[in-house]
Amino acid sequence: MEGALFYLFFWFVWIIATFLMKKGADRTQLAAFALLMISFASWAVKVGPFHAVASFFVLFFSSCYVAVTQRPCGWLRMALSASGLAFAYAAFRLLALFDPVWIWLDGQWMLGWWMALISSLFHPRISARLLCLALGGCQGEVVYAMSICRMAPGYVLGSFSFLDALAISALSLLVWESIRFFSLELEEKRPVRRTRQP
Repeated sequence: MEGALFYLFFWFVWIIATFLMKKGADRTQLAAFALLMISFASWAVKVGPFHAVASFFVLFFSSCYVAVTQRPCGWLRMALSASGLAFAYAAFRLLALFDPVWIWLDGQWMLGWWMALISSLFHPRISARLLCLALGGCQGEVVYAMSICRMAPGYVLGSFSFLDALAISALSLLVWESIRFFSLELEEKRPVRRTRQP
């Protein structure tokens, strides 16, 4: 069922933000963002030759706002890395369209892991990776839609397949970061063996 992973991921984000995070502006913004993404996922608007899901605009403009408020010149690095991710996203979608023999697993999962890998190469911090993923994914969706507009005039920007792939990417990044964090914690708590001096 398309959209199930997207809804599951954002309900999970909303529950964590509402019940597990400390009270503050970050908690309120994250919870509101998750609810807006869920609420607007069923609304579609017409933009020029395309139809677009309202959640697509929520994700894109929220990501742009966060990127602009980065430290000085941080937004420039984010824009460049998001553009690279956008072209990687569009290239994968076009490859799956014109030469599907290379897609030997489920296409959404492969696309999700591909985007997670590319964003990990660009940024070391998890917050920057997620921001790059959101910006680059939205831009890549636009590039892909413009590439196939003559073949598929009724293409929907930000469809559930796109949102599912984005949720897979974000979940993969968060799981990997959790594994890395807990492994570092275990390394710090492990007692250091003293070597016997001769």
